[in-house]
Amino acid sequence: MSKPNPLAEYISTLVEPFSHRYKEGEYTITVTPRADLDDDGVQRYWRAFSKFPNDFAAALNRMLPRDVQFVSYDHLSNQLTLLKK
Repeated sequence: MSKPNPLAEYISTLVEPFSHRYKEGEYTITVTPRADLDDDGVQRYWRAFSKFPNDFAAALNRMLPRDVQFVSYDHLSNQLTLLKK
């Protein structure tokens, strides 16, 4: 079990949830803010993205279903690579 990370937990509330429709294979997706965020929420998303890249990646990893493996996260392009088992 991973250590508690309140910042990563908060960041996960700002990120659009990932689809669970993937079949086996590797996927690269663009990480986006939640669609229901107001302008202030979107600003908080981008602030967390720019100031806390490690916690941002940790939040993405925590959001994944158990059968999906975190492969890599490219912070500059905001692309997450996943492997569905």
